[in-house]
Amino acid sequence: LQGHSLLRRLAPPPYDGHEHPCPEGYQVRSFTTAPRPGSVEAKSATFAIIGDLGQFEHSRETLEHMKKNAEGIDAVLLVGDIAYTDFDHRRWDTFFDFLDDCSIFDQVPLQVAIGNHDIDKQENGNEIFQAYETRFRMPQVYPRELGVYDGPKGFLNMDAPPYPLPYEWGNAYYVFDYGPAKHIVISAYSSMEPGSKQYIWLLSELQNVDRDKTPWVLVTIHVPIYNTFALHPHDLQIVAAKEHLEPLFVEYHVNVIFSGHIHAYQRTANVALDNLVETGPLHITIGAGGRQCDAPFKSEDPEPWIVKRDASYYGYGKFEIFNATHAEWRWIPLS
Repeated sequence: LQGHSLLRRLAPPPYDGHEHPCPEGYQVRSFTTAPRPGSVEAKSATFAIIGDLGQFEHSRETLEHMKKNAEGIDAVLLVGDIAYTDFDHRRWDTFFDFLDDCSIFDQVPLQVAIGNHDIDKQENGNEIFQAYETRFRMPQVYPRELGVYDGPKGFLNMDAPPYPLPYEWGNAYYVFDYGPAKHIVISAYSSMEPGSKQYIWLLSELQNVDRDKTPWVLVTIHVPIYNTFALHPHDLQIVAAKEHLEPLFVEYHVNVIFSGHIHAYQRTANVALDNLVETGPLHITIGAGGRQCDAPFKSEDPEPWIVKRDASYYGYGKFEIFNATHAEWRWIPLS
């Protein structure tokens, strides 16, 4: 705990927006809803993908770049590790101040997924995911079923959080359609075991995809199933996702899986169960949104399934769908 307390004291300070005026109370804000399924407008869409954001200097750079290049972005997905509150719930307030000053989210919808730093268990408490569940409103399948952490007191080890945690439905996992894409957002911290609520729900969603309406199936999960970096190789969440969920992604032809967790960038080839397969999903790790960008490689030689890997540039990405058969992924490296 002494070492952990030291890490807390050395954490970057929360966002301080005192130099920015408060937004005008009468300011009119607007956004565009998703196009009607089957319409001409629903045949294409562009999504910005960002991970492990926080409220730091590089976070600001990432969001300001996105704001200056917002034209054409229909929605943004934040793949977990949202605010980096460092166990201090007041930092959620400064995080939303930060978004007010720097982001495009007063015009473009933001969808979020759970990360390990969003568990938010206090040192002497046992409540979990309180801010994530109450400060956001995602397209819920059913109302939340949120229990408490049943373990020893003290802060959780964020490098190896427990699995599974008692959190079902609510904002934990959900699905939404936008244009030609079905987005399935998964909780890596709820049970992913066969027979679990999340697994049964996911299987049903995949079995009932209408590819005529949503030819693209995109999955968001905080932890990467494929990882060329030396960090988090034995996370229980990664092991469970690879064992139980990857076979479903392969069987039902998920197109792309977006992840964060590793503070770096990685793109795989089409891969299925560790083999290069043309019909397998792409796996994209986009975890250098602002918190850090320093993950070491496992080996100097990349794995056969690696197309690109980098831990020197912060940034985000854009996934542009042109039609039912063609899309483009662009990694946007910054400093």
